[in-house]
Amino acid sequence: MATASRIRAFQLLSSRTLELLCEEASAHLPTPLERLERLCADVLFDRQRLNLPLVSSFPESELPF
Repeated sequence: MATASRIRAFQLLSSRTLELLCEEASAHLPTPLERLERLCADVLFDRQRLNLPLVSSFPESELPF
């Protein structure tokens, strides 16, 4: 299991670096590096979830249609 300091180190990597690590881990032969791939994917997912665009709500009378 990854230690807290290792997880924190992964969280500090850029999203592009995490994407590349995830791709390399999944393509690693003879067996995929599943734990590394999962950790990278989880960090990327958390980033995407935290950076969701805000959707402003309009009063019904101001809807464009």
